[in-house]
Amino acid sequence: MQKTTTFKGIQKLNLILILAFMSSLAPLSTDMYLPALGEVQASFATNSFYTQLSLTSFFVAFALGQLIYGPLSDAYGRKKPLYIGIFIFILSSLGCISFDSIYAFIFFRFLEALGGCAGIVIARAIVNDNFELKEAASVFALMMVVSSLAPMLSPGIGSILLDYFSWKSIFAILFGLGIILLIYIFFGLQGIQENTTTQNFNCRAILDNYKKILKDRRFRIYIFASGFAMMTMFAYITGSSYVFREYYGLSEKSYGILFGINALSFMIFANINARLVRHYSPYFVLPYSFLTMLAIAILLIFVGFLDLGFLAFEILLFLMIGMLGFIIPNTTTLAMARFKQNSGSASALLGSIQFALAGGISFAISALEANSPLPLALLISLCLLIACGIYFSLNAREIQRYKNKFKFFS
Repeated sequence: MQKTTTFKGIQKLNLILILAFMSSLAPLSTDMYLPALGEVQASFATNSFYTQLSLTSFFVAFALGQLIYGPLSDAYGRKKPLYIGIFIFILSSLGCISFDSIYAFIFFRFLEALGGCAGIVIARAIVNDNFELKEAASVFALMMVVSSLAPMLSPGIGSILLDYFSWKSIFAILFGLGIILLIYIFFGLQGIQENTTTQNFNCRAILDNYKKILKDRRFRIYIFASGFAMMTMFAYITGSSYVFREYYGLSEKSYGILFGINALSFMIFANINARLVRHYSPYFVLPYSFLTMLAIAILLIFVGFLDLGFLAFEILLFLMIGMLGFIIPNTTTLAMARFKQNSGSASALLGSIQFALAGGISFAISALEANSPLPLALLISLCLLIACGIYFSLNAREIQRYKNKFKFFS
């Protein structure tokens, strides 16, 4: 049984802020960059496929990198791999603006994700090391409330930078943020509990550990259900710039503001979830969240098919993204809680699967040119249908048993 956390008050708030910053760095690299897709395409004299490939390569590297940092942090502690990852992020952000080639740009975007993903995988492991189940669910939700400020503000910031400077200024800002985070974690991550293993870092031990984790049926259900749900977010990220700017005719600045508004929905719903899980089990919240999100996605198809216009499409997107504020913190908590002694590896698998799926949907949207409302809505609905099928394969008897185990708290 894990001990109750020693983090209270200001100390706990400071830890949540650091972990949120760690989790936000790599997503910032995508969200701040989105308004610049058109300018990057023009700058390199390329087409939309290669421009969107800079997003896809980022997601793929984000998935692969976590598989490395998770076992590293289990073997050598959380801080050393974190320093290495942030340092790679800093150098690759500089590389993105140092070469006049779309291929070099895609390569450095790959490296940028490879470094930046250390923050998110190790942040989850630190929460799992230091908080018991009910409090961990609340901490994950609060982390996501804070980290959701990044996608809420960053497209607007990216648009403002584009008004006054070139797209390269975005990566100069990311370079600076990487340095700030490196200093912050060096001085701020003091006194954390680190549940490391005694295993050596070698390929055979890592693979055996991953096999052991993946044999856990409930872990698989939580990570794949949340992974397919998160695919909707990455489908939106990849296609939204073209849907809103080219199909609905929004300006770069208006798109940046709209992206921030949609990110606000995640912040609002995650904040509600943080309060809700203090009184209700995550097992109670999740079924309703999955079904509601699927219903919204189906309505999105009708809006796209009937071409009911920008406002109807945007309202449904706002609600759909918001529902992830219930799904992601709770599935993350339940999956991570099953492996307290291998938090890094469990976090790595969770994140890598989510972002591998994200890379898949990003590539599908690029290849199929799903850059209008109806194709985007169809892909989103397909992802959610699969997510619900996976989650509800956790049969009714098991779900009821878990509800009984984690009674409502009053």
